[in-house]
Amino acid sequence: MLTVGGRLVLINSVLSSLPIFMLSFFEIPKGVLEKIESFRSRFFWQNDQHKKKYRLVKWKLICQPKTQGGLGVQDLEIQNKCLLSKWVVKLCNEDGMWQELLHNKYLTNRTLSGCKKKPTDSHFWKGLMNVKDTVLSYKTFKIGDGTQTQFSEDKWLGPITLKEKFSALFNIVRRKHDTIAQVCNSSPLNILFRRNLTGNNLRNWNRIVASLLEFNIQDGRDQLIWSLHSTG
Repeated sequence: MLTVGGRLVLINSVLSSLPIFMLSFFEIPKGVLEKIESFRSRFFWQNDQHKKKYRLVKWKLICQPKTQGGLGVQDLEIQNKCLLSKWVVKLCNEDGMWQELLHNKYLTNRTLSGCKKKPTDSHFWKGLMNVKDTVLSYKTFKIGDGTQTQFSEDKWLGPITLKEKFSALFNIVRRKHDTIAQVCNSSPLNILFRRNLTGNNLRNWNRIVASLLEFNIQDGRDQLIWSLHSTG
């Protein structure tokens, strides 16, 4: 006897909420996601009846926000990625026992952006690694001591990375994954190239050096800042 609106409320408040705890820690396998979506879709179209009914609209369209023409059903795949993304931000911006454990086990002397997943990693860490690049693409670093930010491959000196802005220059850098602390700990900058700089490469390098004349490494850790909003 439930109306369509009543079923939507139950889907969001019950069927979508049941897996949230697990979604907040682990990347959901594709097979499990498909099974959950099958239950939610069947309940929406059939209610509790066993007789099959036609699906008149794709489930992905129903999961879109109402402002975009959908019905506002939570997209569990996006929800899963958002929940895992919060761990990535907390790992970078906060201190705690679990952050220390992950740093000691997976990061050691590497930055988060320079870390890659391995087959032997835990399911939790693999999930973080799978959303890490997406998170960092919408973030910029506010530099503290410079130990957690890569000089060329992270966004910190403008809206794009130095690797993207000066790709030809990056191709001849010897140590491509050095942090800001490693590069900016001396004058001139502690960076080596495979050959002498000439032409555009020399001009681009002079532009980088000029932009760093007033830059100083500060105390404290580097912070991830949300680049799509003025408040971060």
